[in-house]
Amino acid sequence: MNSDDSPLVSVITPSYNQAAFIKETIKSVLTQDYSNIEYIVIDGGSNDGTLEILKSYRNIDPRFKFVSETDRGQAHAINKGIKMAKGKIIGWLNSDDTYLPKAISRAVEALKTNAHWGMVYGKAYATDKENKVLHPYPVESFNKARLFERCIICQPAAFIRKEVFEEVSGVDESFFFCMDYELWMRIAKKHEIGYIETYLANSRCHDSSKTTLFWKEIGIKECMVASLKNYGTISNMMIYDFVNLNYEKGAEWIVQQLKQFNIFGILPKITTMNLYEDFWSPNCLDIFVKVNSHQPLHALLIKGKVIQPDKKRLKVYLNGEVIEECLITDKSFTFIVLMPSESSDCSIQVITNPASIIKQLNDQPSNQRECGFLVDHIIPLSELEYEFIQILYEKVNFVRRWLKGNREMNLFNTDS
Repeated sequence: MNSDDSPLVSVITPSYNQAAFIKETIKSVLTQDYSNIEYIVIDGGSNDGTLEILKSYRNIDPRFKFVSETDRGQAHAINKGIKMAKGKIIGWLNSDDTYLPKAISRAVEALKTNAHWGMVYGKAYATDKENKVLHPYPVESFNKARLFERCIICQPAAFIRKEVFEEVSGVDESFFFCMDYELWMRIAKKHEIGYIETYLANSRCHDSSKTTLFWKEIGIKECMVASLKNYGTISNMMIYDFVNLNYEKGAEWIVQQLKQFNIFGILPKITTMNLYEDFWSPNCLDIFVKVNSHQPLHALLIKGKVIQPDKKRLKVYLNGEVIEECLITDKSFTFIVLMPSESSDCSIQVITNPASIIKQLNDQPSNQRECGFLVDHIIPLSELEYEFIQILYEKVNFVRRWLKGNREMNLFNTDS
């Protein structure tokens, strides 16, 4: 049998302190019915007993090799493994996941049959820490529009031609969480991705897995960064997921976070603001806003706290003209001041009367300053952002429908 009939498959496992799981991972590779493999474990210098396990397998199976040294994380480890790999096909199996029987042979057969596929993936199971099946992993047959909306590929169930890996320059090491999803995006731009209706792998869910620990705080936002990098925009589905995951942090926090992704175009943004380092405003808060002509300034959101209301008032000026005077009646307050403006550069002043006398930052009682209020959020809003935040104030369930009606999505002809 020549190498075309049975091409060498290199399986790469990035590893760090996974002694509880890695033995099962290794066994799932070395017991495959497809024998023409090399198995490379790139360990980041584990100190939990992993190294002893790796050493034992090096003496059992000549197809097994490993390195153990400090690295820059999971993505870096994968790229190191790719450079070492001699195979024509690459499998990427994390140190807590496992292959199902015949996974490699079925993937090889699919790539042999479909020479135009740059990679192939199959179905997978989500399993618990004992590797017992919880439910089928949410995998879908390949579709570019659906990949734009969410990750439809289970990483351990994917096999990639090495030449494709090298062509797209490997895994982007700037990503901590979704380096696999971002890789699929880049591969899909240049190559056809195939799918087979066969279960190939198990993706283990446990208390210390990245999905469990980091999805809410890091994962969803990284997916948005990856989407912006590769598509120039973000799907409505992904925005809704971000809103839903973070809804308890408040509408203002969500709008502030979404500004960096320009989901409604280039939005009004603060360029300078004379806040103190402890987020107290001076008695006269100066705010300078850069505005794009397609998304002019529509309103200013002011959220903050005062020590005692004491009939405090905020007088808001836009380019030297009084726009509104707001009476503070509670210690915590939120105002949205309408100030439609076509100006490209907007100068805003928020004057607090009366001022509060606050200790200086060095906490010297003899050294005091006049302050206005403790700032939670100062957010310039376009008209679409203003409408969006009103929806957020109402109910999170309204967000998806509003996005669909107010955000045109022509990419891949999807109306997600």
